[in-house]
This record gives sequence, C-alpha cells and structure tokens, in this order.
Amino acid sequence: MKNQFTIGQMSKLYDIPVKTLRYYDEIGLFTPFHTDSETGYRYYRAEQFQQLDMISFLKGLGVPLKEIKQKMEHSTLDQFLHTLEKYEETTRRKMDELQTTHRHLSQKIQQLQLAKTMERGPMLSSLPKRSIWKEERSFSSLDDMEVLLREIKKTVNHMTPIMVGSVGLFVSPDNMSREEGFIYDGLYILLEEESGYDILPEGTYATVYSLEDRRRDSFYYKMLVDFVSRLGMETEGPLYTRQIVDSFISHMKDERLTEYQIKVRD
Repeated sequence: MKNQFTIGQMSKLYDIPVKTLRYYDEIGLFTPFHTDSETGYRYYRAEQFQQLDMISFLKGLGVPLKEIKQKMEHSTLDQFLHTLEKYEETTRRKMDELQTTHRHLSQKIQQLQLAKTMERGPMLSSLPKRSIWKEERSFSSLDDMEVLLREIKKTVNHMTPIMVGSVGLFVSPDNMSREEGFIYDGLYILLEEESGYDILPEGTYATVYSLEDRRRDSFYYKMLVDFVSRLGMETEGPLYTRQIVDSFISHMKDERLTEYQIKVRD
C-alpha cells in the first residue's frame, strides 16, 4: 500500500534487526500502524519514523527500554530534559573512562617499545620523583604478593590498572642479606599522576635490566652496589624491582625483562 512500509523495509531503513522490531511491538514500545489479521504482516507509516528515531536515540544513550516506553507514553518537557541531563552525565563519565583507557594503552605501548631497545648493563639515570602506592608488608614469595595485590586492588584500581610493568617489589639491604631466607619488605604500584600518596624521590638511580626468566634479586643487587662503588659513590635505601615483560606478554624466554633499581646517595 502507498506510504506503508513492511517490517523488512523498516529494518533496512534503520539498520535494526527484524527480530528487534518485533520485540518492540511485543512490549508495546513501537507498534505497527497496521497488522494484517490474516497474514500477521506488520505495516508502518512514514509518520512513525520520528518516533523510531527518538527510540533509537535514547537507546543509543543507554536509556533502558522500559524507561523509553514510559517517556513515549507520558512525558513533560521537564521530565524529558531531566532524562537528557542524566544521560549527558553518564556519557561524560564514559568519555572520561575511555580517555583514561587510551592513556593507559599509550603508556603501555611506549613502555614495551622502550623495552625492546633498553640498555642491559648497569647505568646511572637521573629520574624525577614518581608517585606510587606503597604497601609495606613483609612476604617471601610471589604467590604472597599476588594475594596482597588482590586485597588492595579495589583501592588502587581507580587510580591505575594493576598490570605487569606497574607493580614492583622493594627489599631493604638488611633483608637482602638475611641468612635465614629472603624476605621482601613490600610492594609498590606506579601511579600516573601526583596523587598525594607515597613517592620514589627524584635523584640518581643505578639501574640494570635482566632478560632472565627467573628472579635473581640478590645477584643484581650486588651488581648495582658494586657498580656504584666503583664510581666512588654509595647506594641508599631499598632495591626496587619490577617485571616489565612476563610470560603472559611474551612466551619467548629471552624477551622477559625485569628492572632492578636502587638510589644513589646524593
């Protein structure tokens, strides 16, 4: 019939599955202008296009179908304005989340690209202060560290994602030389911005990168201390270590990368 559109035509015009249009009809959200009693075919009129436009718009904002139906049945200007303002705020939060995710991705890509060209031998670097979340709690195994990370995840996750490269361990010289067994003093998580939490102070740091698949904290601690000593300087504070490339990122053992770092006394 003239000026009537089948459900298939509406589906193509709006890129909406026929199944979805049928569901809209079933819940009374968007009903056909006419349904043939014999064939069950649904027919729509051009004057219904604006209604479907609004439904698609609100659905795209994330408004639930039940709420859209209520708006279609009864709504005042103030009520509709309130709905738009509410979902404007929701959209703004989603945009902020996407920007944060994009920033995390960019930083991770940059970190892994640098890892491919990093100098391996001991070196001195002048580093700015770095914001960290610091958890001082002794443990002796990486399994203990994973349990600890799960405990603090809810607190830290809104500041930065907990992932390989952002999480490190620290161990004091005293615990490094314990005869009865090796103990870490705690863990730290690098934060993206100054946060008012703890910091790794700015200054000169001795750093070495290991491509070994296993941890050799004591070995690399001694390497850094000896390196600094040969330069006529002294180290201070704990050894900081973090894995940048692990078995999840690369299955190639010679691509695993761990950073060992200790501050040089001013």
